[in-house]
Amino acid sequence: MRSSSIDKEKLARLLASAQVQEKLKEVVSPSCNRMNKNGRTYRGLNPWQEQDYKLLMFLADGENTIAGFRNKDIRKWLYPESEKLDKAERKKYCGRTTRLIKLLRVHGLIKKVAKENRYMLTCTVQKFASSLTTASAVDIKGLTEIAA
Repeated sequence: MRSSSIDKEKLARLLASAQVQEKLKEVVSPSCNRMNKNGRTYRGLNPWQEQDYKLLMFLADGENTIAGFRNKDIRKWLYPESEKLDKAERKKYCGRTTRLIKLLRVHGLIKKVAKENRYMLTCTVQKFASSLTTASAVDIKGLTEIAA
């Protein structure tokens, strides 16, 4: 599964930073459901889809907790090939990233820093990412034993 893409040291740091007492469904469900805001409908996040998973792993990275992040940081993480393209093509990737940021803001996972082009993580996303990383790192047999 995806456990090979995240190293054990990073996983240990993430788990230590956000111990969650709630059930996985309670933490993840609100962000995975469709949402209406200001007359617009926004899709829910699908943590098992590759792009949403990569996005959540970006948010789970401890580097973004203190200083926050910018559009460019997410774009480099999700679309590393965009750095080699010309300005017009890079602008398309920037637009995609902007829409993902809006999705995260609507679901309350990030918030904008006033008067800056920077975003900070909320407590909700730390719980979400910690729960997701833990569930992704444990094999199905281990989850079954825990649940029993």
